Amino acid sequence: MIPRLFIQSELSKGAQICLSDAQSHYLSHVLRLQTGDDVLLFNGQDGEWRSPVTQIGKKQVVLQVSEQTRKQKEKSDVCLCFAPVKKDCTDLIIQKTTELGVGKIAFVHTKRTNTTKINMQRMNLLAIEAAEQSERLDVPEISDSQTLDYLLQSWDKTRPLYYLSERQDAAKVSDFSARCAFLVGPEGGFEDQELLKLSQCPFAKPIHLGRRILRAETACIAAMVLWNEWNGWQQ
Repeated sequence: MIPRLFIQSELSKGAQICLSDAQSHYLSHVLRLQTGDDVLLFNGQDGEWRSPVTQIGKKQVVLQVSEQTRKQKEKSDVCLCFAPVKKDCTDLIIQKTTELGVGKIAFVHTKRTNTTKINMQRMNLLAIEAAEQSERLDVPEISDSQTLDYLLQSWDKTRPLYYLSERQDAAKVSDFSARCAFLVGPEGGFEDQELLKLSQCPFAKPIHLGRRILRAETACIAAMVLWNEWNGWQQ
């Protein structure tokens, strides 16, 4: 299997790409690639390109962009907003929803959020690794933490916001638009005052994913699976 790497540089035929120290170490010391071996590169804008190794130095690997293997697709426009949970569970959400095609991820602090510190560098690295592994052509945008009040005040009113509710009278949505967002609360659920604020927003709609009470990480993954199903797994 040809290794894939996400890079920040522009990609075009004949371009030389000098990899970062970490990527160079991965190719030369972990995968033990040799000169002439192929690597697939993508940057979220120019599609995917086959790029043979042209030079392996002590600290840096150089590639030459050869041919485009896939054209860039339109980016996914589904957003996931969720209250951070325990470290391993937050990691899982980032990894799996990236694999499932989420376009944007936003951390939201609610009254019952039990995790306040987010390592944004780590979150972005997890998303990049998941995109490389799942053959995505882009990496989701990850926003730093914000309060629920700020999220609702600054929300784009034209984007539907589906917040997951444990109430059985919440709607079972039969169709999601490609451009929407999901809001998943903390482990203890939203407080009554927060639910009241959400109910007063015309762009927000409560939904439930079935009769069972789902853990936050399960709910995030389930929402993305359902979104893909209703949109034909096109992303």
